[in-house]
Amino acid sequence: MVGIVSYGTHIPYYRLTKAAAAKPFGKRAGAGEKAVAYCDEDSVTMAVEASMQAVANIDCSAVRAVFFASASSPYAEKISATEVAATLDLGISLRTADFTSSLRSGSEAMLTACQSVQNGGVALAAMGECRLGAPDGKFETDLGDAAAAFVFGTENLLASVDAYVCISRDAIDQWRSADDALMRDWDVRYAATQHYNPLVTKAVKELFAKEGTTAADYRWLVLYGHDEKNRSALARKLGFQPEQVAPSFYSMIGNSGNAACGIMLANVLDQAQAGERILFVSYGDGCTAMSLTVQQSAAPGTTVQQKIDHKNNELPYGKYLKWKGLITCEPQKRPAQERSALPDYHRNYKKNHALYGSRCTACGTPVFPPQRVCVHCHAIDQMEPYRFLGKKATIRTFTMDGVSLSLDAPNILVVVEFEGGGKMMSYLVDCRKEDVKVGMAVRPTFRKLFQENGVHTYFWKVVPEEQEESK
Repeated sequence: MVGIVSYGTHIPYYRLTKAAAAKPFGKRAGAGEKAVAYCDEDSVTMAVEASMQAVANIDCSAVRAVFFASASSPYAEKISATEVAATLDLGISLRTADFTSSLRSGSEAMLTACQSVQNGGVALAAMGECRLGAPDGKFETDLGDAAAAFVFGTENLLASVDAYVCISRDAIDQWRSADDALMRDWDVRYAATQHYNPLVTKAVKELFAKEGTTAADYRWLVLYGHDEKNRSALARKLGFQPEQVAPSFYSMIGNSGNAACGIMLANVLDQAQAGERILFVSYGDGCTAMSLTVQQSAAPGTTVQQKIDHKNNELPYGKYLKWKGLITCEPQKRPAQERSALPDYHRNYKKNHALYGSRCTACGTPVFPPQRVCVHCHAIDQMEPYRFLGKKATIRTFTMDGVSLSLDAPNILVVVEFEGGGKMMSYLVDCRKEDVKVGMAVRPTFRKLFQENGVHTYFWKVVPEEQEESK
């Protein structure tokens, strides 16, 4: 029996309200908001956050494959699953692949992960999304940013995958060409009546026939839809009652594309009881329907709802446009950003990706970054690798840097002290500057430092410890 062993999600701290987006255009807006990735987040960094939570309580030496899914990957030609694997310190003897260009990429990554562990081990399927809509358009407020990750295996299952059906058909209803930064779509009614409704209906009915089930046999329906109206209407036509339909959270965090079904499924697993059945349905150039059975309740932890509730919904519209590169602002009076020194980035692979420092074998003192000479006993070349990720940390001192290159000045520059020894200079993010204080508990988070010459340079920053999340 194969199924989900663990899972994790990431929902950005910041929210853009529909009212804030409508006001500059002199329009009225209804209630609702969407999750907005910070200016140093993208689909990969969010997938890393979700993945770190998903693997927090499993033996990572058993991971045989890592798959990354996104319709908004930062690279057009470069795999991002390897970045996820590197941050988790999984080594290089594993299979990796990216699933892109479709809103069904997430479910395909999940199915591939499921199939890859038939003979043992575990596999990770991570999905992150940062799609953009044009200003003063519906996509601007409808699309949200988020990530989800699922570990598949054959032992200690939270939910087994019982059966699946895949329907594939070229269906152009929403799209973005290679040179488009912003989403495009056709008429909503056309998309629903000619593509979404018939394709999802066909997949679900085929799965019902395959499993010998009906809508009444499932406690939960996890159903993707471009919008809540058509999603709810189709669920009714398929025979599901409102209480069976898992909430989409579209009005709270927006439609997060490939991550949307993952967020819905994680929310169901947060509360599902053993024996309950789940119908999981994704959509995009076809449809994938999966039948799952809950084997045991998930261990207590931070729920999806709690992550949604942890937010800052005071994001100004102008700052949102700046973060997303939708307006050109006067540059800061600072030297131009130099490109990444790729040979150096390669030499410090373990430090940059997995937050490794060194520890003196003579006296046991840890230090970051890695050193040849011990800062305590001065022993030379008596060091062993030492990973700081997972160690408790607090702020030792901090300052506000208002002149550094940043899309959100001032930067909060901090010195972090780790339990057991070792300090690191870093940036504190996802925190109001008035809340920063010495002694504040923080944890590392993988973020983008900058992009230059087409290279995305990532490293570790810190966020308040209250965002610690694991399942």
